Amino acid sequence: MAWLGYAAVALWFVAPVLAAPPRLALGHPANDVGNHVWGYAWVGQALAAGELPTHTTLLAWPDGGSLWFIDAFGVLLTLPINLTFGPVAAYNCALLFNFWWAGVAAGALAERVSGSRAGGVVAGFSFMATPQLLGQAYNGISETLAVGWLPLALLAMEHAVEAPSARRGALAGLALAVATLFNWYYGLFGLICALGYVGRAVAGARAGGPPLRALPLPAAAASVVFVAVVAAPFAAFSATMSAADALVTRDPDFVWRTLILHNMTDVEALLHPGKFYSPDLAAVFGEDLIVVVYVGYALLLPAVAAAWLSHGGARRFWFGVAAVFGVLALGPFLYVGGDYLQVAGGWLPLPFLALFEWFPSFSRISHAYRFVIGLSLALSVLVALAVRGLGQRGVDVGLVAALLVGLRLWEATTLSSAVFPLPVTPVDPPEALARLDGGAVLDLPVGVPILARSRFLLGQLAHGQPVPFGLNEPTPELLVRNHYTQYLIELERSAVSVIPERRPFLDLELGRAALVDAGLRWIVVHQEDYPPGVRRKVELFLDQTATAVHEGEGLRIYRLDPAVTALSW
Repeated sequence: MAWLGYAAVALWFVAPVLAAPPRLALGHPANDVGNHVWGYAWVGQALAAGELPTHTTLLAWPDGGSLWFIDAFGVLLTLPINLTFGPVAAYNCALLFNFWWAGVAAGALAERVSGSRAGGVVAGFSFMATPQLLGQAYNGISETLAVGWLPLALLAMEHAVEAPSARRGALAGLALAVATLFNWYYGLFGLICALGYVGRAVAGARAGGPPLRALPLPAAAASVVFVAVVAAPFAAFSATMSAADALVTRDPDFVWRTLILHNMTDVEALLHPGKFYSPDLAAVFGEDLIVVVYVGYALLLPAVAAAWLSHGGARRFWFGVAAVFGVLALGPFLYVGGDYLQVAGGWLPLPFLALFEWFPSFSRISHAYRFVIGLSLALSVLVALAVRGLGQRGVDVGLVAALLVGLRLWEATTLSSAVFPLPVTPVDPPEALARLDGGAVLDLPVGVPILARSRFLLGQLAHGQPVPFGLNEPTPELLVRNHYTQYLIELERSAVSVIPERRPFLDLELGRAALVDAGLRWIVVHQEDYPPGVRRKVELFLDQTATAVHEGEGLRIYRLDPAVTALSW
């Protein structure tokens, strides 16, 4: 019955797309939705053709590059839907499944730990309603919703630790491997918890509990399974990020700048209800991306109550897990009230800083705030322990469970920093784009914010031609070096309302000819993305140097022909 309840809540969360799942994608159109829907299309087509999707020529024209789509296993999970109803429907179904699966897996883990069915149900609903998940759905970052595999891995570890055997150890390793494949962050979170389980077993043996000699066999089996299942796909993922032609990179310097300037975690944001964002990316960077780290008092207060309502090693262990993830979520330095805390003339360092320096896995973590997921899971388990404690005291746990679930859902959707109901991105490329063939396509304006540019990729679902832009990167160097496209960029940025009379005609024509020779065939002007005056300049220039072939549906499309035209301007 609880599974049906999780399904109902999951449907509620994704309700805005239910009117047209193959055409409406969950998430804000100015964020990563376009990138992820594009990834579902690209990987789905590659898998259907029997190809390994590790390199694409559809992006970063003319050379393409190495790429591992971060939600590749979400695509694999929904491949039949993708091939039948398209990538948008598959993307939406993945989000729906992940919300539901988060509740199911967390509920099963919490019930196993607490021995309380009602407590497990509360934990399941509490975890699937984590505000950060709603925030990531808003951002269109689909792989971050694959959180259900983490509690499943911890459930397998619980079984392996309670009654060690080779079979249970192998299952724990397999479950951790699956969590890693769906999202390597959650594989890392599971590994941290695994170290906690080992520490608990060692402490128990020293205190006169089960001896450790029973553990090596299952541990070895788990390791073998983990390496066998994870090594090849994860090695491919790492190789694409370190390749010379990588489209997405995570070198430590880039990650460090991102952590310090863009993705710091404000302690106040963890506890501040309402639409409170720190950092406020819209105000500072002009992005619609939101960082949701709010934990929620409907989760935090019942979890803290477990300190008085529950007893034993499970309570201590899960409070310890919550503390570890809570501290790691704060990142390398303590950030409070919109600024780094100064101590003795410098920022106050936190444990994350040492781990970043010592372990390669941490040096690729550009979003420390995602550790809030581990904190929320631990608190959800503690809530289950608190419910069990109330039941042991004769309290009607059914009534308590209903009250806690209702408060959690209400707070997550109404009082938290998450946006609810979630927005949608229409994926209905104009018909004119489907007629573009025989060459690369340049979408304008170039100066659209990087994340908002992802919606240009939705047009590629219609025309299928390569484009110069990559994923989440600044203006491609090709466009900056070429005189023709450089001039277009200058027209966008210039405050002058008319095209200068004196222009470097020869340079412009040579640049245009170079683009045509390389294979650029089409220029698509997204008219609504331009201020009117700037659009007039750009279109006047293109009218003189290219052939207009379509206007309508918010687009003006030009064809670049081989013939030299600049000398007649």
